[in-house]
Amino acid sequence: HFIELQRAESDGALWLMLHSGSRNLGYRIAEYYHRQAQALNRRMNVNLPSADLAFLPLDDETGQAYFRDMHFALEYAAENRRRMLRVTCDILANVLPGIEFAEFIEIHHNFAAREQCAGQEVIVHRKGATPAFTGMRGIIPGSMGTASYIVEGKGNPLSLNSCSHGAGRRLGRNEACRVLSVEACERAMQGVIHSPWRRQKRSRKKQIGSGLDLSEAPQAYKDIESVLQAESDLVTPLERLKPLAVVKG
Repeated sequence: HFIELQRAESDGALWLMLHSGSRNLGYRIAEYYHRQAQALNRRMNVNLPSADLAFLPLDDETGQAYFRDMHFALEYAAENRRRMLRVTCDILANVLPGIEFAEFIEIHHNFAAREQCAGQEVIVHRKGATPAFTGMRGIIPGSMGTASYIVEGKGNPLSLNSCSHGAGRRLGRNEACRVLSVEACERAMQGVIHSPWRRQKRSRKKQIGSGLDLSEAPQAYKDIESVLQAESDLVTPLERLKPLAVVKG
């Protein structure tokens, strides 16, 4: 996850973009209820194409508990971002006396929500996606070395009022560490202040490539311009933001 200082191409204004989720709390909640769902589906004799597709009915007590706990994780994630934002804004205020903070945009990602679709209430699951209702402002990050976008949703019913959560990966984490070089990644980050490349996690059985974690390098992600073009029927770009400095968590 990241904290990124950016400059808008339209007027030169500074933007602060940060990203974090519910981290281990959300993972534990999902893991626990996934086991509950698998057990329930076995008792129901449900023939699933994959155990990963186990589900909990919302008229079931466990399903209701999961929906409640998932929303608790969303609030936890939002509070996490708010605290990161306060700390970062305080730092910027000390460095840039007189700075004023204007609009604030926040969106959830990777969650399920009750929504109206085709005249009926349904549960919309968004994985790697965020809401893009008509007139709703959203965020589509590129990578730590490329542009990101502030967008406005078009409310396309064919996408269930959704758009992408970001540019999306071109290379998996391990593949990026294996095929990318530090020199190439540094060239891709030219002109952007960034935190040092970290060593790969010790949990890996052996080092991959250089031994540094290059999984978040710009080359690991799809071209943001192509992504925006592909979803031109889902969102309207409002601001193109170029990275100035980025810290990866």
